[in-house]
Amino acid sequence: MYPLALAATAALIGLGTAAPTTQTTESTTTHERGIVVECSGTVQGRDVYASLYENNHFANVLQVLIGDDAQQVGGSRQDRDGFLGGGRVTAAMKVGGSRALISGTARKVGRNTPVHDEYDDAGQHITADGTHRLLDTDLDLTWRGRTVPLDCDTAFAYRLVVVRESTVD
Repeated sequence: MYPLALAATAALIGLGTAAPTTQTTESTTTHERGIVVECSGTVQGRDVYASLYENNHFANVLQVLIGDDAQQVGGSRQDRDGFLGGGRVTAAMKVGGSRALISGTARKVGRNTPVHDEYDDAGQHITADGTHRLLDTDLDLTWRGRTVPLDCDTAFAYRLVVVRESTVD
């Protein structure tokens, strides 16, 4: 089992959902699929963290951080269409006034791994059951005229059935 990958999915399930405004005891079920790609690297002597998250029901989010000191630059943005299509990855945003481009390839490899997680969040009990499948990635970051490789060895695709039940009376 991939504990980091399971934790990443659990933390991101329902990203972009708001807390309920009315109390309900009904449950909702969604069939969610997407990718979680977290990468690290170094550009111009500075640490890089990049995250690409896709979810067919909620937000597709790109996050890039460069540096880990007082001069750190970065941000995040949502993308309606996502970042992975036909095995090609393309994601871009402004970071520190310059375009940061993540590009390359990603493909599913290996077998599906069954996953199950339960947790409480924002007045809901959430149960997620489904599969993860590793992604073999070959991604680069281009920023301020430099192109560097990214290490994304925990990347995976997921398919989940997610049940949300209110914990509020």
